Amino acid sequence: MRYMDFSRAMLLSGIAAVIGPVPALAQTATHPDEQQAQVDASTAPEIVVTALKRDQDLQSVPATVQNVDAEAIATRGVNTFEDISRVAPAVNINTAPTASNFSITIRGLGSEPGEAAFDSSVSLFVDGVYTPRSREFSASLFDVESIQVVKGGQAALLGKNTSLGAVAMTTRKPGADYAGDFRVGHDLELGSVLAEAGVDLPISDTFSIRLAGRYLRDVSGTVNIVDGSRSIATSRAGRIVARWTPTADVDVTAMYQIAASSAIGTRAELIRSAGASEALGAAAGYPGLVEAVLDYRTAIYSPTLGGSSFEYIDAQRGALTIDWRLGDYTLTAQTGYTRSDFEQDVDGDFVPGDYSVYGAPDRSRQFTQELRLASPTGGTFDFILGALYLRGIYANDATYNQNFPSPAPGVPAISGSTLTSFYQRDSAVSVFGQGNLSLTEALKASIGLRYTSEKKSADLARTVLVPGFYSLVASPPFAPFSLSEREGNIDASFGLSYQMSDQALIYASIGQGTKAGGYASSVTDLRTARYEPERARTAEVGIKTQFDDRRITVNVAGFYTRVDDYQLVSYNGVAFVTGNTDLRSYGVESQLSWAPSRNFSIYSNNTWAKAKDLRLGLEATHAPVWSGVAGFDAGHDLGGSLRLSAQGAVNYRSSQIGQRAAGLPRLPASTRFDLSFGIEDRDSGVALRLIGKNLNNERTFGFLFPAPLQPGSVVGIPMPPRRIMLQLSYGSR
Repeated sequence: MRYMDFSRAMLLSGIAAVIGPVPALAQTATHPDEQQAQVDASTAPEIVVTALKRDQDLQSVPATVQNVDAEAIATRGVNTFEDISRVAPAVNINTAPTASNFSITIRGLGSEPGEAAFDSSVSLFVDGVYTPRSREFSASLFDVESIQVVKGGQAALLGKNTSLGAVAMTTRKPGADYAGDFRVGHDLELGSVLAEAGVDLPISDTFSIRLAGRYLRDVSGTVNIVDGSRSIATSRAGRIVARWTPTADVDVTAMYQIAASSAIGTRAELIRSAGASEALGAAAGYPGLVEAVLDYRTAIYSPTLGGSSFEYIDAQRGALTIDWRLGDYTLTAQTGYTRSDFEQDVDGDFVPGDYSVYGAPDRSRQFTQELRLASPTGGTFDFILGALYLRGIYANDATYNQNFPSPAPGVPAISGSTLTSFYQRDSAVSVFGQGNLSLTEALKASIGLRYTSEKKSADLARTVLVPGFYSLVASPPFAPFSLSEREGNIDASFGLSYQMSDQALIYASIGQGTKAGGYASSVTDLRTARYEPERARTAEVGIKTQFDDRRITVNVAGFYTRVDDYQLVSYNGVAFVTGNTDLRSYGVESQLSWAPSRNFSIYSNNTWAKAKDLRLGLEATHAPVWSGVAGFDAGHDLGGSLRLSAQGAVNYRSSQIGQRAAGLPRLPASTRFDLSFGIEDRDSGVALRLIGKNLNNERTFGFLFPAPLQPGSVVGIPMPPRRIMLQLSYGSR
């Protein structure tokens, strides 16, 4: 984003902030005692975060952590994985052509979509349990208490694959009283439907259960002009959580969740063509349908499939957490299990016709066991010691059918069919610890250390199903063979923090995080499936301050990250290429907020980051220089228990490079406006809300790649169009 674009975004946000408080300023005069009560009530509460293994006040954590609470999730309509980037600044989420394949980057660094066997450099956690794939995280995105984003390397404490940050989601737990809640919504623009509900059932004084479920029918807005269908993703999920507290010192929480998701159609569109794509469409019997323009219309269609793509996911998750207080110490045992089965059929040529059709069903299983011992805090020294065991598998059987005609005389047709089998096993044992030492009353030092021994092995094979140039030469067969490697990695962190006053903290930290190497499932030459471990070193300095009884918050952090052997996957129009490169990112983040009264607050969270590929001397992919959000929250009491509220935000990011492939345009800058209005009866808990996302209906794309074997053609995945949802909810805590 150019400076003028950024200035415009901030100016428009300021205008919204000025307009927003009008209802609050129009209040009638009140008694001085009542005025004082309102002033006291406007004092901002402490925000407690748990992502770093302890309950901590957000302002006392010597790291950049962002917290999105349940109220923000509901009032801003966070319903999908992509919505997280609307409420967590500088978290960029990109989706590949398949609806369930996401990548997430923080400060311009993360993992690209396109290789399902990759572990993400930004780790995902649900209720403290490591989640290997984004689609399993997305399936858990309902009945949520909070979403916390931890920026920078946290490998010493958080564990596996947190070299560049983490996103931790906490779901709601059973309450002590009988209670129920629901949230239903209907998208007035596209027809999407949301229904989410939960109920607390206290069975006894020591045992309670929470049942929760969700149904979401998400209509993307992309229309297939071949058959008039729309791209639609549907998900159904249910969760049961049981909590047992047999004594004051023992707390046991068990959870089981099941989710089923399906997606029909594709959001992908052809946005640039040199003529090859139009010619292929006409040759397949669809003349004049292929258009190279971003307009939420696509002509991607396979007569064999009867559409463009189909996906189905069955995901299950279980977790058992036991907290046992041993005097002033707490022993925590956390067991986690996840499994997912994924099926898909895709028109891989991205034009009308059956030139390329593939299916890549996969399955994933993972078991984790973590033990932690935490000492009491508040003394001269405190610590957390722990160990983690992980075992998982990922299997993929991909069938590619190619039938591209000869592009020129003497050039062979790209035809043939293959079956590529991939089976990866992963086992890891890790021991870790972090200690905090109070050098003086105000100065504290912390040191963390983690050793991880990890082994990955893979069985690979490729079989020719239909002979042709593609299956014999371009993507040659391989007899079954195996690869295996064991790594031992030591990660560490060191930090200093100084509490200048009750409301001001300065800190500095340096740390290293490692993401293990592994094997890619989608490479053309299976002998190149191996990629090296990725090692990130991050230094950060920051200041956290609050003034005026916490009504004003000013947090600023500067960071520098160097990533050696960053794990990169890209598609060049012919084949997937997996390898390693070196990256660097440095910049400044700010978190500013002001709540002059309980009826009005404004905020601005901004990141300026310069990320670069050091080997190529180019910008890093999916790394905008500017990104952030600015907005307001306003309210007005109508009398009795009724309250009006309004929230507004502008989300912005500057232009960025997409995949590392020749001939791709830049992803354009983006400025998107959100606004919601609501009325709530605080006595009954019933609220009616109108939520608008991307109200300016900005049309831009979030991911690009070359069209297969179509020189000069580019396919884009558009960001969601305008959405306006009417939402009714009941119940809150």
